Amino acid sequence: MLSDAIEIRKITTGETTRYEVYDSDTGTSLGLFESRERAETERHHLQQSARALHIRSRHDDTDTG
Repeated sequence: MLSDAIEIRKITTGETTRYEVYDSDTGTSLGLFESRERAETERHHLQQSARALHIRSRHDDTDTG
């Protein structure tokens, strides 16, 4: 999952608005949130996790241990 692929989509049903964190690479919903701010926080967290995993895997590939 690329961090650039994590989007926030506004979902409105009747008078209710929610924000979906969505992975456009896989077509997977990663969660629905009541506020855009909460969705942004989750998106940021997921992006940071993806970067950490990428850095860790690059380090593991070069480890001659």
